[in-house]
Amino acid sequence: MLERTSGEQFRLQELDVRLEEPVATGAAGALLAVDHVETAAGRLLASLADDHVLRLSRLTRKKNLLTGKQTLALTRGELQLDLAAVPGPPGWLLLSGLGDNVFLLWQDGTLWRCDARDLQAIQLVQKTDVLPEAGARLTAASFLIGRTSLALGDSLGRVRVWFRTKPESANTPDGVELVLAHEFAGSAAVRALSPSARGRMLAAGYEDGRIRLFHVTSQRELVQLAHPAGALPVSAVGIAPKDDALIAAGSGGAAVWDLDMPHPETSVAAIFRPVWYEGYLGREHAWQSSSGTDDFEPKYGLVPLVFGTLKATLYSLLFGVPIALLAAVYTSEFLHPRTKARVKPTIEMMASLPSVVLGFLSALVIAPLVEGVVPAVLATLVLLPFAVALGGHVWRALPQGFTLRHERRRLLFVGLCLALGLAAGAALGRPLERAFFAGDMRQWLTGSVGSGTGGWMILLLPLAALGAAWFVAARLNPRLLRAARSMSRARFALLDLAKFLAASLVLLLLVLGLGSVLSRAGFDPRGGLLDTYVQRNALVVGFVMGFAIIPIVYTLAEDALSAVPDHLRAASLGAGATPWQTTVRVVVPTAMSGIFSAVMIGFGRAVGETMIVLMAAGNTPVMDWNVFNGFRTLSANIAVELPEAVQGSTHYRMLFLSALVLFALTFALNTAAEVVRLRYRKRSVQL
Repeated sequence: MLERTSGEQFRLQELDVRLEEPVATGAAGALLAVDHVETAAGRLLASLADDHVLRLSRLTRKKNLLTGKQTLALTRGELQLDLAAVPGPPGWLLLSGLGDNVFLLWQDGTLWRCDARDLQAIQLVQKTDVLPEAGARLTAASFLIGRTSLALGDSLGRVRVWFRTKPESANTPDGVELVLAHEFAGSAAVRALSPSARGRMLAAGYEDGRIRLFHVTSQRELVQLAHPAGALPVSAVGIAPKDDALIAAGSGGAAVWDLDMPHPETSVAAIFRPVWYEGYLGREHAWQSSSGTDDFEPKYGLVPLVFGTLKATLYSLLFGVPIALLAAVYTSEFLHPRTKARVKPTIEMMASLPSVVLGFLSALVIAPLVEGVVPAVLATLVLLPFAVALGGHVWRALPQGFTLRHERRRLLFVGLCLALGLAAGAALGRPLERAFFAGDMRQWLTGSVGSGTGGWMILLLPLAALGAAWFVAARLNPRLLRAARSMSRARFALLDLAKFLAASLVLLLLVLGLGSVLSRAGFDPRGGLLDTYVQRNALVVGFVMGFAIIPIVYTLAEDALSAVPDHLRAASLGAGATPWQTTVRVVVPTAMSGIFSAVMIGFGRAVGETMIVLMAAGNTPVMDWNVFNGFRTLSANIAVELPEAVQGSTHYRMLFLSALVLFALTFALNTAAEVVRLRYRKRSVQL
């Protein structure tokens, strides 16, 4: 065939047919049904003869690289079928793409599935009824691309797609069950089915002369056509190899339509709602844009990427915002001006560190280091704030003359407390691992060893600490102040230190007891926020990204606190309030709009971060809150996949859509933040 493509260019195509030696199935009688596939192990032929024996023949071709001689090896397997309980021979025999399953179908909806992984031990593993409705008949059957999903048409006009899954409760010998995943309605009996050779499209011809084109993954009806001959049955349909044409034939003749379906796999539901992908146990959010085979089913769900973006932002804000805000309060209200003039520029210089450097350090230095000392890291996260709070109580208990003489060295004392907390965390890591995590925390996280007490302590301790702080401040401190009016400063400071130590001990025992009770009751925190450990995880990203956002949040918050008029501080101090009461009840509420803006700018910095999450997050688009697992963000996904995306393809357009989603996400959150900021500003103006 000579085809003129464009201008003076022509394409010559010649039909080349090569007949090979016939393959003997070993059947003595007539063959009732035949199917074959080409697998990596060779050509596989399945046949059913009139003796009701299912035979499989694998033809393996081997070529000698030295002589070029080809040798053929034939392997056979048989299974005797008892067809007494079914209405005659099957109407369809279909062989899966890997040759590991054979499907036998009857018009009444009976389906038998045979496990053919071992040709010497073929077995019937599943019998099911794909048409439980009375009077319904199976009228068409075909595999989709890849020969894994089975499309069935019936007399009720439905096209149903089935595929194999591996549920834990499977009642089959091979642990696999056939499930109904997709269903499309029609107006008359289905007469013909034809899959696309490039994607997940499926054409269906109906008895009333209509032709419908579906996309299975997105579960959309793409187009509905009527045969020009009218309401005559369509006996055959076909999709062109490039998905650019559709042909239908019947008693009224054949008709051809041009197709322009550039991105059938995308829809709002397929992008933002769970989809039942081939081989999955149910509907899930998933992102997987490429694979190593042509029969791959692309997964363009953006929800895992949005989830990863929010997860990275949340953990980085949990780590960075408290440190930045407390540092801003301390610098603005308690630090000596000379020291402040040196400390603030130093912290601001941290913002100049390139994120690619932080990502490099987190991936190659911090992540491997943390992997071996996870209990010590968790203990340090608890002991650092405890050490600072304990240091504050100890400073107050020191003689007043000493503290006044060494007021400028208070920052050094804070640093000493931090160093002691860090040392204590490093020293207690291994004993805590032996006591609560069965001696190996990574193994404990898998759920195979130990109890859940240690996990409950990790989860409950921050919440219990916040609750205890509120209880002490709101309930215990007022009574203690009334009872200690006649005490000296030294005695009251010692009493306050004893109260802090006692409250900490009670809190620790309470959390330990509650965790033990929950664990003994059968509740285990593993599998949720605590699960299998991955080296590049949210804990590492939260630490490094928190370090990245601290300078900007600290600078803006400190500027907002410093901008509060001094007469408000003077009035509060003159009324008898302490510097801390003045800070908490006067300065911070007045500067709240600026502090909130600082937090939101830090939020924007975390949402748009690319290089740190690209290098340290593992780039796995999974949806779980496990602090020890990785994730993939929108920005990192764009950076990874855009260079290799084909321009104009669905993948290429989805990456631009993910950029638009990232913009919409930040725009919506910043708009809501601006509304909250204006409300805080009105309240500060009233002050």
